[in-house]
Amino acid sequence: MSSLKEQIKYYKNILKDDEVLLLKSKDSFFKCHYLGSPLNVLTNFSGTEGEAILEKNGKITIFVDTRYHILVEKQVFKNVSIYKLDLGETFIEAFKKRYKKNTIMHVPCDISLKEYWNLDKYFDLRKYCLDKKYDKNLELDNKSNLFLVDSGIEKNDFNFKVQKLKKINQDIEKMLIFNLDEISYLTNLRSYQMRYSSNFRSILYLDFSSCEYILFLDKIPKININGLKFMKLKEFQGFIQSINSQIHVNINEITLENFLAIKKVKELKQNNLSIISSIKPKSVIEHMIDASRRTDLAILNFKKQLKEGLSEFDLVQIFENELSRQGAKMPSFKTILSIDENTASIHYSSYDKNKLLKSESLLLLDCGGYFEGGYATDITRTFYYGSNPKQIYKTIYTMVLKAFFACYISGETNARKLDLMAREILMPYEKDGFYFNHGLGHGIGTSVHQNPPRLSMSSVDIIKPYQTHSIEPGLYGKSKNENLEFGVRLENCVYSDINYKKHTLTKFPFEEVLIDYSLLNDSEKNVLQNWQEEFMKEV
Repeated sequence: MSSLKEQIKYYKNILKDDEVLLLKSKDSFFKCHYLGSPLNVLTNFSGTEGEAILEKNGKITIFVDTRYHILVEKQVFKNVSIYKLDLGETFIEAFKKRYKKNTIMHVPCDISLKEYWNLDKYFDLRKYCLDKKYDKNLELDNKSNLFLVDSGIEKNDFNFKVQKLKKINQDIEKMLIFNLDEISYLTNLRSYQMRYSSNFRSILYLDFSSCEYILFLDKIPKININGLKFMKLKEFQGFIQSINSQIHVNINEITLENFLAIKKVKELKQNNLSIISSIKPKSVIEHMIDASRRTDLAILNFKKQLKEGLSEFDLVQIFENELSRQGAKMPSFKTILSIDENTASIHYSSYDKNKLLKSESLLLLDCGGYFEGGYATDITRTFYYGSNPKQIYKTIYTMVLKAFFACYISGETNARKLDLMAREILMPYEKDGFYFNHGLGHGIGTSVHQNPPRLSMSSVDIIKPYQTHSIEPGLYGKSKNENLEFGVRLENCVYSDINYKKHTLTKFPFEEVLIDYSLLNDSEKNVLQNWQEEFMKEV
């Protein structure tokens, strides 16, 4: 990999005075930040969300949301300026505060079309295509040829699903699908070419009028799916430029580069496929329950091995080994494990070898895995290594537990209202320095963040029966009264039945020593007792 100085010089040569450059930070297929991206290399930030701007003088400013306010300070190089977004503030709103209207901004050619249009309303944009030697996705294994048919879990095959989609979209002749969750759903294929994902780099072309269906991907798999043709991704641009008729696309999923390659684009007004793929059939629900059970068992075995003197780094190795022993092919995301004050960092992933577990330590574990079906699991537990926790630990833990119970018991289907329900319970603790500064939850499927639904203050989603999603309230901060910095998060993945009653996929018990029963009402105590007993029946 080229040196930092060489890379910065390369970017600066693109710019003229008073111009700025948006550093590439997201993989254009997986839509996630990755090790080896220009943002990661030039700032050293490894979080899964963030944007950075480079100026002609070499100054770099990184913009991160509330989940990374602590982590970014620990990671970035000293010459990188940090802009901490307020809760709900977008990157583009922050850019506008720093740079004048019509400032010339250079953006990568594979920027998402939606982001390009949003930036174009304020900035004078220029497109640049990055030299491949400056963009090394270190989490992508191009040598992988592991493609699996999800046999025995998803009952309906590709042709059945395509015909269902064709019936719903009767006025559409041709369409392109770029969302990897949707492609995995339609094809029943899984791959582990990208760390923390069971999806694969691909684009799906559907011509309903001629029944021509083509899957573009890195390598041609050694399988046969009736009615589906395989072509290499490098052939996509030439193929799509040869199509003279109208093609429907979801403009929220396409990159600028692919958008410009299509001769006649028609916006797909309603993305029915995102809804269809998010609603899980009974066989998938059963598999996700079993995968969650095995994740729970990995946590149980991990917890048995806790001992004083183990570092955060050691503990991650122990947990991921237990996850593998339960049959997981890989973690479904980078394991979050933190001790004591590091638990206040919401997406902490530094794994300090010098941060050791000691008597009376608080430990947060946010983890998950992919098993044979390729559906993600996700759970967070906060543990206490000791027997006599401070009252502030118990109070914060119990209030987060109450927020979870309130949302879990509720039959509310409005995602925004569920988020506000948890926020109403947790907001009073801001006066002592603790904040719930992330959304309540997210959808989960073949990716750990499959949407819909999205549970947040800005969500417009209505949760449908058999959509699987997380409920993960938390409080993080530094107690003004006791000068004690820590965080608590409790996350469980659930689904609702046809009557909108929620059922949990994750069943691992809550930490008894951290529960202040005086803060729970009778109904909450009853739910808690049933919850704690349920898991013990399975082990």
